[in-house]
Amino acid sequence: MEQYIQGQSRDLVDQAYTKFVSIMFVTLEKIAQADPKYADIFLLENFAAFQNSLYDLANVVPTLAKFYHQASEAYEQACTRHISMIIYIQFERLFQFARRAEDLMFTIPPEEIPFQLGLSKMDLRKMLKSSLSGVDKSFSGMYKRLQKNLTSEELLPSLWDKCKKEFLDRYDSFTQLVAKIYPTETIPSAAEMREILSNM
Repeated sequence: MEQYIQGQSRDLVDQAYTKFVSIMFVTLEKIAQADPKYADIFLLENFAAFQNSLYDLANVVPTLAKFYHQASEAYEQACTRHISMIIYIQFERLFQFARRAEDLMFTIPPEEIPFQLGLSKMDLRKMLKSSLSGVDKSFSGMYKRLQKNLTSEELLPSLWDKCKKEFLDRYDSFTQLVAKIYPTETIPSAAEMREILSNM
């Protein structure tokens, strides 16, 4: 039907689409702000639904294609925030340790960081033991937390893949940081984490 709308009618239909979808996006953001704890889940599910329902139409109507891409960007942003929160909750101590060490690297040389309060080799070992012993349970916890609040199960596989990739990227950065600051310490490699995650 869309392909038959032309001229002045096309302009009117495009204006209506623009008004309707703009109001819808603003409303989604306002509703999400009402419950900050679940805002990202609400946004990613709704923007995914918008994309799924408009995929074919967006290929035909340039006005809707613009909104399709806007929804895609909003979906990715909500995914990134939600996944970061899930990873941080499961591995809070690990990434807090990394952040403190990274922050100090701006002011002191890497070889002096192990002499800072809370960042000694012993502190590293204790943090690794508490964060990575039973890491498979932590990964399982990430998956369950991801699954817990989703109402659309079809999003779970892609979100879990993004979650695994984000964790591995962060963990790889962490291993590189540890290698600079604590060159004599051995920690589980990113490849080992990837192996554990691939078995889940």
